[in-house]
Parts: sequence; structure tokens; C-alpha cells
Amino acid sequence: MKEIFNSFSNVSVAAASLAQVHKATLLNGEKVAVKVQRPGINRMIETDLEIMFHLATMMEKHIPEMRSYSIVKIVEEYESSIRKELNFANEASNLEQFGANFQKDTNIYVPQCYRDYTTKKILTLEYIDGIKFSDIDDNNTKEFDPKIIADRGADSILKQIFEYGFFHADPHPGNLLILPDNVICFLDYGMMGTLTQNTRQLISIILIGAINRDAEKIVRGVLRLCEADGEVNVLKLELQVTELINRYFYVSLEQMDIPAILDDMLSFFPDNNLKIPSDLYLLGRALILFQGDGEKLDPDFNVAKYVEPYATRIIKDRLHIRKLANNIYFSTEELLQLISDLPYETREILEKVKNGK
Repeated sequence: MKEIFNSFSNVSVAAASLAQVHKATLLNGEKVAVKVQRPGINRMIETDLEIMFHLATMMEKHIPEMRSYSIVKIVEEYESSIRKELNFANEASNLEQFGANFQKDTNIYVPQCYRDYTTKKILTLEYIDGIKFSDIDDNNTKEFDPKIIADRGADSILKQIFEYGFFHADPHPGNLLILPDNVICFLDYGMMGTLTQNTRQLISIILIGAINRDAEKIVRGVLRLCEADGEVNVLKLELQVTELINRYFYVSLEQMDIPAILDDMLSFFPDNNLKIPSDLYLLGRALILFQGDGEKLDPDFNVAKYVEPYATRIIKDRLHIRKLANNIYFSTEELLQLISDLPYETREILEKVKNGK
């Protein structure tokens, strides 16, 4: 310890279920935050996973209604996620990728990672002295502007999702610090989501369909985005989406209830034999969390009003003539994507031909 740190506080400045954070000083005088994995946490996680797998298997075996929810698959995905979080070297890589994405953005600050002092169980970062997101109130509005912070936060989240396809999946108030000049600093890069370019395009199509109240377009996007686990009743799904539109979308963007919409939409998938990619759950979680964050800063905040420009840009970029020219040799999969506006039945026939059916 003395070979690395000039001082190390035994009292943690932050604590969570997997780790706790201590303030320390390197030999060169730099202040750092040292995230230390809790002793015995791996053993506890293994026990928890064993119990979860047992319960999930029993539920799918004895409760027919639960099979469409793929409970075992959800536990498997949780296992993969938690194992990544337990390896702090992964978190260091996530932080560095996130930092590279935002290196030219003066509104977002990403702490420096000290790789020489980072292992699977210890993560050493630049110590950031800021105001907690949850502590922004009327007492410090002279120093900070809540509406600017909410605006920059929404812009950042949507850049992560639509431009970079790599997003912070746990942006709760404890993982956000506010620095001078309303600069936002994200903390804790253990839970991140990844979206391929194709997934981002499909999400954009669904969102534009939602904004335009186009149930058919939403359903087309959903069917291409999700894996079918049995027969899909397209008419039933389209009716459910139409009912969702009638319930939520005849208001202004600022008034849309994003958490409720996402919650209802996610319930459609298992009901229609559709499996949701795990990162879409993380995406929904991130948007719901940040909607809550924004409302604390600005009562009129709604992340929905920020979505349309990003989604529209993704679709326009997809159809840019130079992009098409640079990708003249399309795979069958990409060719099917380009004819996404054909009726679903036609696309279904083409996909069956592609698969030799």
C-alpha cells in the first residue's frame, strides 16, 4: 500500500453492494478514488445465481404463463452482466471508451483511469470533487442552472444511444456529479449497454413511427428488432400498438409519459412470442432513470422532446447516397433491411426464401 499511496482513507466515501470507494493520494500528490471490491462478494453472487437459476427453472416448468417471459434466459443475461461488473478491468475499459467518445465535448467530463493501479478487484480513478446531482436545488441555483444541466444530460444520453451505440445504463442521481459551469460527470461504468448500427436504425424507425402515430411502422421495426419464439400474430400486435398510441400519443412530446410507454411496450413482447435483446432492457432502464433525473431539475422536463431530432438524423444518415455507394455489395441481411418499407407479408416471404424454407 505504501509503495503506491501517500495516504489512504479507511473510511469509505461511497458504498454499494459490490464495492466501496476510498479517497487516497498517490505518491506524486494526485488525489484518487479507489474502488475496492467487497471481500467474499464473488461467493455471495455465486450463491445468489444458483438460487435464481433454480427458481427460474421451476417457474418455467410449473407455470406455463411464465415460459413466454424466458425467465431462465433473463437470469443468464443477468449472470453475464454481473460477472462483467465484478471485473473492474472491464469497467476501466468502459470508462476509457466512454471518455474517447466525449473527449471533444466540453459539457461532459470523464475521470482519468490509472491503469497501473487497477486490477480485477481494484479500480483507481481521478478523484472528482463535485456536487451530487440530487443536491442541486434552490440553494445553489446561482452556481448551477438546473435546466441547462437537464438539457445537457438529455443530449448526452441520446448521443450515447444514437451516435455512439454505447451508453451508461445506470444514470441514477448517485452516479452523476455536477462540476462548475454545469458540466456533468458520469460515475460508475460497470453497467453499460451496446447497440449495433442496425439496432440503432431500427429503434429510430420505431420512435419515428411512434411520434407519427404509425402503428404499422412501429410493428415492422419491432418484428425486425426482436427474435420470434413461435408464431407471431401480427394483427394482434398491431392492434395492441394502436391502443398504446391512442392511450399515450395524442399529447405534445413534452407531455408524453415515457416510463409508462416503455413499460407497456415491454409487456407486449412476451405476450406475442417475441424475445427482447437484453440491451433494450438496459436502454429502457437508462431512459426511465434519466427521465426521473431530469424531472428533479426541471418539472417540465421530458426526454421525449429530445428524441425526434436524433432518430430522424439516424434514418437520414442511413439513406445518404454516399453511404449506399460505399456499401454497394450488400449482404442478403442488409438488402432485406433496405426494403423494410415493403409490407410485412412480402418481407416474411423473402426471409423464408433466404433461409431456404
